[in-house]
Amino acid sequence: MSDNSKITSPAFDASNRPEQRKNESIADWLGRRIVSGAIGPDETVPKEMDFLAETGISRGAYREALRRLAGKGMLVTKTRSGTRVAPREKWSLLDPDVVRWSFESGAPPDWYIRAIYELRAMIEPPAAAFAAERRSEDDLRLFRDALHSMRYCDMTEESWHNADASFHRAILISSHNPVLLSLEAGICAAVAFTTAFRYRDMPNPHTRNPVEEHAAVFERIEARDSVGARQLMTGLVDTALLDSRGTTVFDLGLPTLKI
Repeated sequence: MSDNSKITSPAFDASNRPEQRKNESIADWLGRRIVSGAIGPDETVPKEMDFLAETGISRGAYREALRRLAGKGMLVTKTRSGTRVAPREKWSLLDPDVVRWSFESGAPPDWYIRAIYELRAMIEPPAAAFAAERRSEDDLRLFRDALHSMRYCDMTEESWHNADASFHRAILISSHNPVLLSLEAGICAAVAFTTAFRYRDMPNPHTRNPVEEHAAVFERIEARDSVGARQLMTGLVDTALLDSRGTTVFDLGLPTLKI
């Protein structure tokens, strides 16, 4: 078991930051170390007094950062053994911060990428069908704005990935299902980061812009064709997953996900 009571070279500068930004920076630093495996399950995070002496930040900022990570299921405090990393199956894996840390820390595990696409395949096609049945004129404007940006932004730019995420957000919004909409932040983070990851290492990412497939889904939603919207959205997610096979090595035929 690693001894994480001593730290070196924190990946953040705590100087001249308000208290809230300090605890956010600490949470980001620790979150990345945890998802990358630098601090593994059941290993301790840096001890409070050592961390404070090394960085000069306040006790309150550090404790708030630990509370944020505990709220995502990533940390657990045990009597006499300190604060430790929780087992991965306890983490809120769709939390937007956890998604971001997973992709910012390098290539995520293959099981995580596949699990995200499996979740999207379960949620987005039915949501597109609901959107076709329930969408309003205001909802349609959200789709049009996202498609416009996807057509006129470069696919290598963050703005394109944000527009893509906005399209998928519009599907959830247009479903007018409050419980489904509660997944919006996590689903959109997953869309944005998996898409950016998918195109990041392609030799020529301009060869295939999926905007027309998105436009076809929108046309079915606009036409109130729930069956067509579901079918096209299924194809869109499946195609994205197949595109990812060129970036990852996971086996789509595996019956279980090993984490």
